[in-house]
Amino acid sequence: MAARLKRAFFARSTEEVARALLGQTLVSCLGGKRTAGKIVETEAYLPTGDSACHATKSRTARTEVMFGQPGLAYVYPIHAKHCFNIVTDQKESGCAVLVRALEPLEGIEAMEQRRGLTVRKRLTTGPACLCQAMAIDKSLSGSDLIDHPDIWVEQGEKVTGENTRVTERIGVTSAEELLMRFVVQGNPFVSGPARLR
Repeated sequence: MAARLKRAFFARSTEEVARALLGQTLVSCLGGKRTAGKIVETEAYLPTGDSACHATKSRTARTEVMFGQPGLAYVYPIHAKHCFNIVTDQKESGCAVLVRALEPLEGIEAMEQRRGLTVRKRLTTGPACLCQAMAIDKSLSGSDLIDHPDIWVEQGEKVTGENTRVTERIGVTSAEELLMRFVVQGNPFVSGPARLR
């Protein structure tokens, strides 16, 4: 079993963490089954100049976790599903990285059962899909990924800069022009097309 990522990994600029998360392994032992996937797509959400970041609109009970220490999970519902984010930078910063897609590595049968399909490419391709596949829901928001017994991020493989591509965001209605989406070039589990930079 690989080592968990420590808090210092997440206590960096949001953009830096979004890049560095590519190739790392998200692990869930929720529901008594271990599932894991390589992170292949992320998006950075910034505390200033980013109208799509939840924390820039208002500090509410829901977004309070974004002002917590780096390494906390921020999970929010969307269209009866969920999106999984990791708080970054420093406490009180109000920023996070959205994990958009995984390449399934472990517990694929459990993922198939939760998703109700057997097409591996679709199991964890997209933020809501990966949450369903790994049994991640709103109850985990605020959980500390550094020492949580059921969900964490492990050291994975290093993705070099030449294998990383940056694109405009997809699936948002504001600030979509910001180049804050990071993908592993050529990985078939990336969630959707966009102009690569």
